[in-house]
Amino acid sequence: MRIVFLCTSGLDNASPRGRWLPLACELARLGHEPHLVLLHPTFDVMPVGERDFVQDGVHIMHVAQMHVYGLPGARRYFGTGELVRVSRHAAETLAHHALALRPDVLHICKPQPINGLAGWWAARRLDRPFFVDCDDFEAEANRTTNLAQRTLIRWCEDTLPRHASGITVNTHFLLNRYQALGVDVHRIVHVPNGADPAPVDIRALPTTIRNLVGQPVVLYVGTLSTLAHGVDLLIDAFAHVRRRVSGATLVMVGDGDDRGMLHAHASQLGLGEAVHWVGRVAPDDAQHYFGVARCSVDPVRDIPGARGRSPLKIVESLAAGVPVVTSDVGDRRAMLGDGGAGVLVRPGDAAALADGLVRVLTDDGLHQTLAAGALAERERYGWRALSRRWLGIYDVT
Repeated sequence: MRIVFLCTSGLDNASPRGRWLPLACELARLGHEPHLVLLHPTFDVMPVGERDFVQDGVHIMHVAQMHVYGLPGARRYFGTGELVRVSRHAAETLAHHALALRPDVLHICKPQPINGLAGWWAARRLDRPFFVDCDDFEAEANRTTNLAQRTLIRWCEDTLPRHASGITVNTHFLLNRYQALGVDVHRIVHVPNGADPAPVDIRALPTTIRNLVGQPVVLYVGTLSTLAHGVDLLIDAFAHVRRRVSGATLVMVGDGDDRGMLHAHASQLGLGEAVHWVGRVAPDDAQHYFGVARCSVDPVRDIPGARGRSPLKIVESLAAGVPVVTSDVGDRRAMLGDGGAGVLVRPGDAAALADGLVRVLTDDGLHQTLAAGALAERERYGWRALSRRWLGIYDVT
């Protein structure tokens, strides 16, 4: 079966890198022919030779500029006129490639305006079924302040799944949301984010990080965002941790639009050298940082955007056998085996988050139990099993 995935971002983004690409690789291994058709944040300077390639049987092609320019931490947002022009060109280009590939099915990766309308139109022209993967609650989780843009995003999120042959979701919050919007439960397949165990080699880390082995290290891997990921909450919590655990260190892997503000906030709290700002690293290198971590952390507030997210940082931590400290929001309790692979604390509460971190950093018995629990839970999130669950959505046709 030829499956074409239409994506609004490139492989530098978490969803294509951590969800659709590994899933597509498994589908290829099972004998299918997956194509990822992507946009790119700096398409104009992307070398032509790097735009199209095959990886593990997956045909990958970057075809146009995405709706923002640059990677998180160095982004430029288009003005209204330029945004309309860029978005229209991207939608037309995605649709053109979808038509040219003549797939058996089209899968829209996030029900957003650009790829959603392109996929919907191409499916009608080809008389092929289209499906939608809902892996976030974009209308609640993004920074769009323009009312017209927010309205269009919300319309696509609410409307496209209702017209699709079936939808995949990564959380029970989204499953329930689309049921409430009228999507038949038999046309919904729940496929959480996954991560396969990968080699962890601390020799691949910078010397300053390697020297932290054996120390009370908290690891954060992800976007430096206060809106979507609550990293300001983490900084506040870690200030409490430092007063209670000698030598505690916070390692921050990732970048984002709030980087400067978070740096300043950490400095104001006197954290100084207690926080290592690693910045953006290659996806294959991020896994090595779990080798120095006593625990990882997923700071979260109880808001709709957080309930709709299946955090990649959690499944990556489980894959490495590292306990997670987070909150009982959305599917997080279930992801941690009802707390057997981590500590769940009150959401949005810096003091409670600090208490959870201190427990794992200081209690050796608890840490060993949770680490064993993480290794046990990771078996549920391997892409080999999840890809077979994903294929079930195509049976609805």
